[in-house]
Amino acid sequence: MQFQKDKIDLLNQQAWDVRVIDSTRAFELSKEAVRLAGDIAYTKGLAEGLRTFCFSHIRLSKNNEALQLAQEAMPLFESLGDLRGQGTIYQYYGIIHRSLGNYKASLEFLYKGLAFIEQEDYTEGEALAHYHLGVTYKYLGSYEKALDHFLKSLSIAEKYDHWIPLSYSLNIIGLIYFETEDYENALNYLNQSLEQRRRLGDKWGEAGSLDNIGVCYLKTQQYEKAVDFCLQSLNISASINDQKGQGNSLFHLGNIYEQSGQYDKALYHYEEALQIRSRVSDKRGEAETSLFLADLYSKENFSRCDIGKAIALMNSALLLGEDVKANDLLSKIHYGIYKIAKKNCQHENALAHLEKYITIEKEIHTSAVNKKILNLEISHGVEKSRQEAEMYKLRNIELGNLYEEIKKQKEETEIQKKNAEEALIELRATQAQLIQSEKMASLGQLTAGIAHEIQNPLNFVNNFSEISNELIEEMTGELAIGNTQSAIEIALNIRENGEKINHHGKRAEAIVKGMLQHSRASSGTKEPTDINALTDEYLRLTYHGLRAKDKTFNAVPIATGIKTDFDSSIGKINIVRQDIGRVILNLINNAFYAVGERQKVESLGYEPTVTVNTRKLQDKIEISVKDNGNGIPDSIKEKIFQPFFTTKPTGQGTGLGLSLAYDIVKAHGGEIKVESKEGDGSQFTITLPLV
Repeated sequence: MQFQKDKIDLLNQQAWDVRVIDSTRAFELSKEAVRLAGDIAYTKGLAEGLRTFCFSHIRLSKNNEALQLAQEAMPLFESLGDLRGQGTIYQYYGIIHRSLGNYKASLEFLYKGLAFIEQEDYTEGEALAHYHLGVTYKYLGSYEKALDHFLKSLSIAEKYDHWIPLSYSLNIIGLIYFETEDYENALNYLNQSLEQRRRLGDKWGEAGSLDNIGVCYLKTQQYEKAVDFCLQSLNISASINDQKGQGNSLFHLGNIYEQSGQYDKALYHYEEALQIRSRVSDKRGEAETSLFLADLYSKENFSRCDIGKAIALMNSALLLGEDVKANDLLSKIHYGIYKIAKKNCQHENALAHLEKYITIEKEIHTSAVNKKILNLEISHGVEKSRQEAEMYKLRNIELGNLYEEIKKQKEETEIQKKNAEEALIELRATQAQLIQSEKMASLGQLTAGIAHEIQNPLNFVNNFSEISNELIEEMTGELAIGNTQSAIEIALNIRENGEKINHHGKRAEAIVKGMLQHSRASSGTKEPTDINALTDEYLRLTYHGLRAKDKTFNAVPIATGIKTDFDSSIGKINIVRQDIGRVILNLINNAFYAVGERQKVESLGYEPTVTVNTRKLQDKIEISVKDNGNGIPDSIKEKIFQPFFTTKPTGQGTGLGLSLAYDIVKAHGGEIKVESKEGDGSQFTITLPLV
């Protein structure tokens, strides 16, 4: 009997050790362990075998079978008093429910699992628990909470050298940065994950990381690198017979070749991807590939352009999309058919698909809003539950009942109103946090300039203090020999130095107070403000901040390169001082950036100039910031106030400045507009009501 138990224990240990790097072998080993343990009623062996067998089914996306195995394992671990085992099964419950789209239950089980694991000295399990919590929060769209858990997972994994959660977290952080279009940070984390997976022989994970990196390079139009990484991923996926991975890599290679104008190669890789995705019954992937193939065949500059094939592929994509109810794809498919039909003068057919496209787009946006509302409720409820255990259960019941009630009785206006109010509170808080974060980012840019301003008075204080010490020693010597007249003259010099120290100390104090004022969160309270003084203050702070940050910045000396015309009749107006200051700062900063960029190209004969004016109209005031930089192309002029749109290189701009400026001005009842001509500069104008 003991020999059999030892054999089962060995099988379970081997299965657990290779569960990530060789899931197929883990599946077979754990299956055999479960069979043998069941034959001799060996509880420990059966529980551990079911645990790994469950994980293997999760890897194969067999969620219902995995859930049944987890339910068999849990009472066995409970009977053994095995907290580590119970915590792991709760994690698997959380993963399975996340895959099924039940994020509330996923968070609930994952937090329970973490609570069990924290009672044990099981650091790898703790790191994995934080990783999976991060994944669920990522699915909810709560990137800040997701990153908190991923970073906790990384910290534990690095401290104890647990490679599985380390590589998982690095990869998923990279994907978060990818989704926010921060490709530099995305590549940094994805490459770290790739290094870990290569070092430990995780071929499955290595292929996934390589494919993700390839798509990053595609987004930055580095096509040669993109092809190289996706080909590496394809070769590894083929070597381990990961057909889904092969389909993904082939599809992405098709994307790369199409975007780089190599249409024949794109066609080959799309067709290969289509075959594989069809073979593994990946209907969504099949629909997506058919859509891209149809678009390729409809290109007039493609040597094998074939509208008949394009229409057939579109219709095939439409059937598949309807089968899997993929509204996001259906929207694109209907729009693609509309374009082809319109080009071929099939006006009635074009109109029908355009109407379906519009209808689905409305459904998508409505569903997205409803999902966001629900996700905010779930996220809020679970976070609160961690602090108040009893209220946790009540809140979950309340949220569950509320969710079912929304599905069954959408016509009940009172329930819908309650949901909307809760979502509005959450969204307003998020917006306020975002605005404050952007303010602090701008403060960081100004800090160098402020430090430069503080340095001068501090130098005076230090120098005069040293001189005064020398004078005191000299005065002491004169008094010692009875030369009182010289001592009096020296004392007068010391007093004069003290006055200078006091003067420059107060000057430094004033600068520090100003810096602290800028770092405070907005009170949201309007107060009478001298708009001319506010504009002038931010103009000079921005200028000095840029000079301190970039020594090559030469917007002609401040006295001549900056022109101002402030209307003294404006007086004070009621505004949220810090918010409007933030808007002015952003516009001036952009103006300096524009003239600086042009100066790099036209160094001879070009005088960079920024002009800032204020003007009082009948019932409002106007602030304008004008530059003679490169101007804004007409093709992007309508996009500049959109969130996350920026023309600056990666790492130099978030794309939030003008969007936030637009929101702040609108919140004041004002308006912001731009006039620009490419090659001839830009002018931004803010109008604010006087009352």
